[in-house]
Amino acid sequence: MDAEERRRGILEATRRTGAAEVNKLAADFGVARETVRRDLRVLEDHGLVRRTHGGAYPVESAGFETTLAHRTTMHVPEKNRIAAAAGDLIGDAETVFIDEGFTPQLIAARVPVDRPLTVVTASLATAGVLAGREHTTVLLLGGRV
Repeated sequence: MDAEERRRGILEATRRTGAAEVNKLAADFGVARETVRRDLRVLEDHGLVRRTHGGAYPVESAGFETTLAHRTTMHVPEKNRIAAAAGDLIGDAETVFIDEGFTPQLIAARVPVDRPLTVVTASLATAGVLAGREHTTVLLLGGRV
């Protein structure tokens, strides 16, 4: 079991029981307590759990959104399939809007490169994916910082 799978299991355990103890998690996953503590730190950094003395509890909120860095590691095969399908849907379009986020970055990598296309986006990362393409014009939406 790699670290990502273990962290997913730790998160599921905290959600299922409402809290989890380091000692029990270490025994359940067959790893050292310090490994569990490091995993809990990572999960807390991503806003998924709140650490307590000797354990953690899940952070659940309808308004909660994980960081982009974390989302780039989640469901990547599925996101690649979505990106491929979205790239195919562009068809003969001359202009498309690509939103912000990791999946839209994958979609940007799938837009046609062999014909003129204008892409409108508010995402610097998406604009960066497209910036060097010969036939693609990128319009980056401005705004207030």
